[in-house]
Amino acid sequence: MLDPVLPIAMYLLLGYLFKIYFKDNSKELIEFIIYFSLPAIVFNKIYNLELTFEIFKLIVMFNAIIFLNLILAFMLGKFLKLEKKLFATFIIVATFGNTSFIGFSYIDAFYGQDYVVYALIYDLFGSFLILVSLGMIIINWGSGQQVNFRAILKSVLYFPPIIMFFITIFTKLFEVPIFIINTTETLGATLVPLAMIAIGMKLQIKNIFYKFKAVFTAMFLKMIIIPIIVYLAFLIFYNVDDTWSKVTIVEAAMPPMTMAVVLAIKGGLDETFAINALVLGVLGSLLTVTSFYYFLA
Repeated sequence: MLDPVLPIAMYLLLGYLFKIYFKDNSKELIEFIIYFSLPAIVFNKIYNLELTFEIFKLIVMFNAIIFLNLILAFMLGKFLKLEKKLFATFIIVATFGNTSFIGFSYIDAFYGQDYVVYALIYDLFGSFLILVSLGMIIINWGSGQQVNFRAILKSVLYFPPIIMFFITIFTKLFEVPIFIINTTETLGATLVPLAMIAIGMKLQIKNIFYKFKAVFTAMFLKMIIIPIIVYLAFLIFYNVDDTWSKVTIVEAAMPPMTMAVVLAIKGGLDETFAINALVLGVLGSLLTVTSFYYFLA
């Protein structure tokens, strides 16, 4: 029953043990993923994808899910009466899911690499774009900093997977040699093991009960309530038996995004809370995401 998720757990354990006995190389691994693995997946999946109005509707749907998540996170944070910095951190970790590193890993394990393209669209044109725009505004507000829209725009335009997306759109006009397709497929396959090993290196067991009530509330909203809402919406408006529907629900159940936590820390928000949410989210996802998978199956 746990066969699909066991490799993910093993990668996490390997990363954690490597950090304990050697050192934390997660920064280097994440840089490799951002500059090589992710762009390779973007090219390999988008090149053969027919860009239709249906894709545009998917992007709108994915963004609607994230905005709903954000509104509910804001309301819950208000209800908990959190102070400003913690409130902003709560919104960030309760809204932005790890739809790339961990999301691709789960989708690949559960549904196969052909369906990673849906997770890719969810992440690239949903999670990432909203994080570096509205998310950065929330982070700057929470830490009392001035919003730098020029830096936000630069981070979007210079993000390697975004650059590769536009390159891929251009190359769709031509016949690409098969060795390039094979190379990008091989490079893209490195994302799952490297991403999960990097996450494993970031895991910190200390301070596990730091502001546990707020952390648990954020994780419960992000990883249980939101996917249930998405599931109910799909029951009404779509066919929940379609694999792309299941992929969307599983993506909505992802734990906090690593990049969101990094940006929150760099932005001066509550570092311990953000890291604790990341740790508990990743560990909890082994149970919650797997449970959603088998429920949908």
